[in-house]
Amino acid sequence: MQVAPGILYSRYALRTSAGPLSIHHLRVDLGNPTVHLSTSLSYDQLVGDNEPVSSMARRYRAVGGMNADYFDIHDSGMPLNIMVKDGELLRSPSGRVALAIGKDRSVRIVRYRWDGSVVLAATRQSYWIAGFNTGIFPDGLTVLSNVRGYGAPEPGPGVRQTVVELAPANTPSRYTVRRVWTQQAYYAPFPRNEILLVGRGTAAEWLLRNVAAGAAIDVNLNTDPTWRNGATVVGGGPLLVQNGRIVDDPFNPVPGEKYHRDPVCAVGISADGRTMLLVAVDGRQPRVSIGLTQPQLAAYMRWLGAYQAMEFDSGGSVTMAVRLPGHRAPVVVNSPSDGHERPVSNALLIFSKPVAGRPGG
Repeated sequence: MQVAPGILYSRYALRTSAGPLSIHHLRVDLGNPTVHLSTSLSYDQLVGDNEPVSSMARRYRAVGGMNADYFDIHDSGMPLNIMVKDGELLRSPSGRVALAIGKDRSVRIVRYRWDGSVVLAATRQSYWIAGFNTGIFPDGLTVLSNVRGYGAPEPGPGVRQTVVELAPANTPSRYTVRRVWTQQAYYAPFPRNEILLVGRGTAAEWLLRNVAAGAAIDVNLNTDPTWRNGATVVGGGPLLVQNGRIVDDPFNPVPGEKYHRDPVCAVGISADGRTMLLVAVDGRQPRVSIGLTQPQLAAYMRWLGAYQAMEFDSGGSVTMAVRLPGHRAPVVVNSPSDGHERPVSNALLIFSKPVAGRPGG
C-alpha cells in the first residue's frame, strides 16, 4: 500500500521448508522531491533512557521508520557507531559501516575512520582524540558535547583525570579554555555551545602540563572520508552486499550470531541510487516467523535488487513503524520478538513533505 507519494509498504507471509517467515518492506523513491530521510536520537540525548521507534516517529512526525544502530543496552544506552543528524556530528565512528545520506540527497554505505586531534594554537602541540561523545577512555583524551547527556564522571580511586572546559572562539573549530578541573566530576547540562576535554592517565597529565585558562585550542573532529558531506549518518553493520556481490564483513558487530536464525533488519540501495529498501524480518516466533541468518539476509537483499546493503541492530530491537492509511500516527507493523516494542538508541526515519504547486488530487 502507498503510505505517501514515493513510499510503499508491503508485508509478505511465506512458508518455507524450515518454517514460516513474516517480512516487511518499506520501498522509498529517493528521486521523489517530497521524500526526506533523517535520523532520530532517543529523547535527543546519547546517554540516558532509550525510546521506542514508534515514539520517535510520532515525536518527529515521520510517516515511517526502523530501528538503526546497535547500542549499549542495559547500560549507557548510547549508539555504538557514528551518528550525524542535520549535518552535525553527534558521535565518532567505531570502524563499522554506516548509512550516509548526503547533503546532495545521495545515499551510500560508508566505513568511516576516526582522525580527531586537539592542537594548541600557541605551540602547535597536538594530541590524538580517542573519541567524541563516546565512553571515557581510561588512558586517553575524550571530547564531550552537551548532546551526550552526561558530562565527565568523578574518577575512581587511583585514576588521574583532568577536565578542560572550552568555549567557542570566533574561528571555526577553535575554542578558548575557560577553566581546568582536576580530579573532579563535571556533570551535564552545560552550555550547548561548549565542549569538554576529558583526559585520563597520560592524557590527563598532558592536559595539566600544557593547558591553562585563556589558552586557544583547535579541536579537529575529522573522519576519513569526511562526515561533513553528510546530512544524516547512522551506524550499523555488518555490510551484506557490496557492488552487487554478497560479502563477508570482517567488522561484524555480532559475529557469533552470523548463522543464527534471528529477527533481522537491513537497508538496501539500488544500483542507480534512486531506490532505498528497508526490510524487517520477524523471528524467534515459531508460529509466526523463524527469522533469517546473516548470509540468508544478504542473499535476500541481493535478490530484491540491492546493489549495496547493510544490516541494522537485530534481535529484539527489530521494529518497523508505518503511518498506515487512516491512521494519524505511525504504528508498529511487525511482530517484535520480545512481545512488545523495545526502546532503542536511534532510528532511521522517512518523511513526506509536500512541495509547492497545484494539488494532484
